[in-house]
Amino acid sequence: MIIEVSIGGETPRRYRLHRDGEQIVVDHLEGTNVGKGTNNVTRKTLIDCHCPQTGIYSLLIGKASYEVFIGEAPDHLDVHLKSQTYRVQAADIRRHRAVTDGLSTVDGLVRITAPIPGRVSRILVQPGQQIGRGDGIVVVEAMKMENELRAPGDGTIVTVAVEEGQAVEGGALLAIIE
Repeated sequence: MIIEVSIGGETPRRYRLHRDGEQIVVDHLEGTNVGKGTNNVTRKTLIDCHCPQTGIYSLLIGKASYEVFIGEAPDHLDVHLKSQTYRVQAADIRRHRAVTDGLSTVDGLVRITAPIPGRVSRILVQPGQQIGRGDGIVVVEAMKMENELRAPGDGTIVTVAVEEGQAVEGGALLAIIE
């Protein structure tokens, strides 16, 4: 997964994340503009990561150990590390492209589709439910990482087209919003 991360309004930095057994491999990439920058790896960071409970992460980076607490807000994360809090905005580029390029609106209906193949781990809404921009719709797990798909705008859930535990292909219809 390629992400762009901006902390406190700084220029976004680009990273590629993937798992190698129990480690998370972070490739630091050159270029920050989607589709315009390069994807040359400038360096690698290996992270041993354990999540003892939701929102709490124990990280081992080199010989340094960190305990990180993450609180989620609709448009950012609050990351608490070493008695400091950082406001972090991260965008999964593939998800961003899927939402902006693959978003189809027909007759006022917005179709939420799976950005990548995976398994539906949680359904966060029900038909008839009112939702706001940024509200979670469905969580799709792929390669041991969870991708929460969020509403692009306010509306009402018309259909939930999947069930928890169901395998889905990239582009599969997950939900429809009116």
